[in-house]
Amino acid sequence: MKKKVAWLLCMAGLCLVLYTIVVSRMESSTDVIFGGAEGAYVKSDSVTFIDMNATPTPEPTVDIWPQLTQSDFENNRYLDIVNNDNLLSSAYEPDSVSRITSTKYMLFSTEYLPYLDAFIEAINDAGFDVYVAGAYRSYSYQNELFNSKASQIAYEMAGGVDVDYTDPIYQEAVEEAKKITAYPGSSEHQLGLAVDLLDKNYSRMVYSEMNQDFFAWLDEHCAEYGFIKRYPTKKLLLTGWDEPWHYRYVGKEVATFIMEQGICYEEFYAHYFPDFEY
Repeated sequence: MKKKVAWLLCMAGLCLVLYTIVVSRMESSTDVIFGGAEGAYVKSDSVTFIDMNATPTPEPTVDIWPQLTQSDFENNRYLDIVNNDNLLSSAYEPDSVSRITSTKYMLFSTEYLPYLDAFIEAINDAGFDVYVAGAYRSYSYQNELFNSKASQIAYEMAGGVDVDYTDPIYQEAVEEAKKITAYPGSSEHQLGLAVDLLDKNYSRMVYSEMNQDFFAWLDEHCAEYGFIKRYPTKKLLLTGWDEPWHYRYVGKEVATFIMEQGICYEEFYAHYFPDFEY
C-alpha cells in the first residue's frame, strides 16, 4: 500500500513539473515580425501539445520584403527615389527613350518600354481605352512648365502686373508653384519611367469625377507589368502629391510587394535606407 501511495505521489510530482514547464513556455510566446510590414506577424511557441517529445518549433526566419541591398538601389535607375529632397541633375536623361507604341509622340525608357506597351495592351483588352496624358519629360521641358506656372502665379499675385524673378513676390510665387507643378529635377517623368494614365482626355483633373472602374483595374493589375500607383490620395502626406493617375515602373517584384502591402514608394525605400526621411 505504501509503495502504491509513493508511486502516485511521484507521478503527481512529475505531472506538476511538466505542467509548470508547459505553462511557462506558453507565457513566453512572442510575436515575431516578418520584415516589419503591418499585420505580418505570427504567434509562436516552442511546445507541441500532441507529442511532448517533439523538437521545439523554430521561430520563422522568412523575410517578406524583397531581398534587396542598398547597392541594388544605387545600380538600378528604376529604383531611384526622386522628389524635392532627391533631385535629378539638369544633365540627367535616360540612356534611350522610344515612342510608346499606342501614342503619336509620347516617350518612355527604351529598356522598359515593352512592359509599358504590354500593360497598355492589357488595359485595352480589358475593355478600356487608354489615354497617355504624360510620359518622359526632359529637365528643360519641366523647367519651362514650372517657370510658366510660377510666372502666372506671380502675375496674379501682383494684380495683373509682370514681375521680375528677383522680386519677393516672384519668390513667393515659386513656393506656391511647387505645390502644383513639380520643381525641375524633382519629377519622375525625367527618369523616363513614369506615365499618367487616363481613360480619356480630361479638361479638369478631378479624380473623383473619373472612371473608377478604370483605375480599379489598373491598381489590381499594374504590378503584373512592374508598375505601381505612385501617388495615391491616401499617401499624400508621405509623398507630397495627390496624383492617382501617375504610374511608375519599379520592376515586378517590388511593384507586387508595394501594391499588396498598400504602401507608397517612400515607405518601401525607407525600409532599406533607415536614415531616409520623408
